[in-house]
Amino acid sequence: MGMGFFYWSAGSMRDTHTGEVMSKAVKTEYVQLKQAVYREYSRSYDEDRKRFVGGQGLAERVDWALGPLTQRARLLDLGCGSGDVIARALELHPDLVAPVGLDLTPEMLALARTRFTHSCGLVQANAHVDSVAGLPLQDRKFNLVTSLNLIHELPRAAIPGLLDEVHRVLNPGGQLQAVIPCMVAENPSSMVFQRMSWERGAMDFLFPSELKDLLNQGTGLTDRKFKLGPSSAASAAAKGETRFKLFSQIMDELREQGLDPQDVTQGVMYFSASRAG
Repeated sequence: MGMGFFYWSAGSMRDTHTGEVMSKAVKTEYVQLKQAVYREYSRSYDEDRKRFVGGQGLAERVDWALGPLTQRARLLDLGCGSGDVIARALELHPDLVAPVGLDLTPEMLALARTRFTHSCGLVQANAHVDSVAGLPLQDRKFNLVTSLNLIHELPRAAIPGLLDEVHRVLNPGGQLQAVIPCMVAENPSSMVFQRMSWERGAMDFLFPSELKDLLNQGTGLTDRKFKLGPSSAASAAAKGETRFKLFSQIMDELREQGLDPQDVTQGVMYFSASRAG
């Protein structure tokens, strides 16, 4: 849910919005921007997340992500934020062995640490822009990898690398369950919102067809499935119901341009895949 994974594949990284190869300095700025966005977001994270999605909607997404979880499974949550997925996993399976959460932002991990007395691992993900090491985890370690609201935070060129890394850390027969915010309607308000989200917060809300194309890349994962669902996040931001400044400022600018923020239409993509047994 926070920015949990940052992986630059070997070689040059190309900004798919501009077509330019990202320099080391630009990559560093990207990491710093993501950390700054979520440092600010951490101040109202739990409160705003429920307003963006709704308490019931958030619970449904978490439960869907944890659907394959069993008592003896090993769980990894990428972009763990304040720890909602791990907390729910421990409610469902109190004797679950040492679930692991990764996040890029220290402030998010601090939120998670305040809620867990159970043995679990909370790890700050690698933010070094020259790293090609990927996830700092052992091969074939986990039965289930979950990811809520993370993939849209990554540069598009990094997504196949993430999928390859997930394949590496999954046990044979293991499952990836990811929930990814996306755009739905291609109207003027939605298009401006999409562009500003990228420019201001490096949040890349793709349209479903673009998202499917990216998620079908990478090697190893099989049985890839997609399901599009509704999202109330943009509507909540348009109504001024959240404290997260990034989205509220974007909505204000839409109004200044004579556009209706209520026309911004988002959805959420449920994506699952597995490592062959």
